[in-house]
Amino acid sequence: MELDPASADVPAELAELYGRQSQMSEAVEWAGVALTKEPDHSDANRILGTIYAELASRDERAAPAAGGTSYRKLAIDHLERALKDARRDVAAGVRLMLAQQFMQSQAPDKAIPVLRQLLADEPWLPQGVALLSDAYTGAGRQADAIALLKDAATMEPSFYGTLAETYEKAGNNTEAAEAYAKASEQDPGNFDLKTHWASVLLSSADTSSTTRARDLLLEVTKANPTAAWPLYLLARAQRALGELDASETSARTLLAVSPGSTSGAHALAQVLEARREWGKLITALEPIVAKPSRGRDADTALVLTHLGFAYLEVGRADDGVAAFDRAVKLDPQDADLKHYLAQALVTAKKYDRALGVIREQRATDPSDPKLARIEADALRGMGKPDDGVALLKKFADAATGEPTAAQVLGEYYASLHRYADAALVLKRATATYPDDLTVLFQYGATLERQKQFAEAERVFRQVLAKDPAHGPSLNYLGYTLVERGVRLDEALAFIKRAVGEDPYNGAYLDSLGWAYVKLSQFDQAERPLRMAAEQLPKDSVVQEHWGDLLARKGRYAEAIEAWRRSLAGDGEQIERAQIERKIREALDKAGRE
Repeated sequence: MELDPASADVPAELAELYGRQSQMSEAVEWAGVALTKEPDHSDANRILGTIYAELASRDERAAPAAGGTSYRKLAIDHLERALKDARRDVAAGVRLMLAQQFMQSQAPDKAIPVLRQLLADEPWLPQGVALLSDAYTGAGRQADAIALLKDAATMEPSFYGTLAETYEKAGNNTEAAEAYAKASEQDPGNFDLKTHWASVLLSSADTSSTTRARDLLLEVTKANPTAAWPLYLLARAQRALGELDASETSARTLLAVSPGSTSGAHALAQVLEARREWGKLITALEPIVAKPSRGRDADTALVLTHLGFAYLEVGRADDGVAAFDRAVKLDPQDADLKHYLAQALVTAKKYDRALGVIREQRATDPSDPKLARIEADALRGMGKPDDGVALLKKFADAATGEPTAAQVLGEYYASLHRYADAALVLKRATATYPDDLTVLFQYGATLERQKQFAEAERVFRQVLAKDPAHGPSLNYLGYTLVERGVRLDEALAFIKRAVGEDPYNGAYLDSLGWAYVKLSQFDQAERPLRMAAEQLPKDSVVQEHWGDLLARKGRYAEAIEAWRRSLAGDGEQIERAQIERKIREALDKAGRE
């Protein structure tokens, strides 16, 4: 500097030396000296850009002085000036850093031309490819990102992982799975890749994809037995494959690894719901929701939702209301939770409050007939069933394009035991929506309730001709034949097919057990009827059937308990005087013994 005081190169070199020693203030000072001599000096601008980028990374909004230009903006300004006359050996690094600053400033469109030039000078530079892919994605140019990474992967297979992630973000799960498979071939010990691969495979309903996902996750969890996300995905895959015991084990392992985990509670709840094991679900989830939430409020609300429905299934309506109340407070933006709360309030016979909750929801979505049905149920509970009919008829009369309104009105008529009215509504709906099997099934059920057995059977067989695995029709047709005492072997075959489709369905199990009773196969009847009675403690018909079997087997004390549960249950489709007579006779027999 003494020999050449006008030179900007020497103070710039001194600034870089200070920078290498992490003496930032001195580096900034001497780079500034260089710029006073030559404002566009490439190295001095590069040094300042680098320093300001580092300072910006520590605090996005910080500036050299209060009210001054932010470090991020200073970094960009100096890096852009550094590029005007940058040597080729440093230009790539400057462009990469400049692009990073644009990305961190949420300006991917500005990063794209910088990165394109970088890759023109340095083809397939890994950091450049990855950053340009992110820039394209950030700018909404997913197709460009995918095209870039596909080309890059042909040159360098390590890009298959990034390509897979990009496909996944774009919702192209089939292509993502293929890319993850290729990435895993290149790096077979990378269990994170395998977990992501399994995750996208699970987005497919294809059994082979789910099986492959399960196998990958078994491999991952064997190597990393305490990794939470793979355990959750494994439980999900096993449940989808019907491996409920294995799924429960995975979910409980997750809860052991991470006590109080909402994802573990959710996974376990789904398994127990599939088995309709409501008591076990309540036992498992109550301790979790009793503790302070460890995750997002929305996740805790989801666990409370599982718990709330379980309470309703076992007849603990007030507890169900409390669970949904708490869920709504945790996640007030979730409209579905308020619907569930209103339904629980109706079940708990708190009709005034239910009406207030559901009308508030209907004010924001007045065209939803399912919400209107909840209001109608509340009105019925308040002794105003005709007001409920009038409300739902408006939807049915105005509905076009889909059958929900007609279904809802038909169901409501059936709940009022107005089966002829229900049949009329549903018959019209079958003409308008001939391919909707749910409507057709409901129509058959209303015919059966009116004892129009031949016509009901014709309708059920019409459903089964279109869908031989339609469980509700298989069960209803089989149970109807059993109740009439006709073609019992055929009825049993129908019900077995229904149970095969849904082996934990309490209604189907009750039908199966009752068919065995009618066939005098009492030992075979016991297991399905016991399972149904445990699952449906408030279903009066199920409890009566269970009591009848116990009495036939001479277990009168147990039979009496079951019949008393029947009398205390929903009261649907039972003759109270007949059950009371059974109890008296059983007490007499038990006394004689």
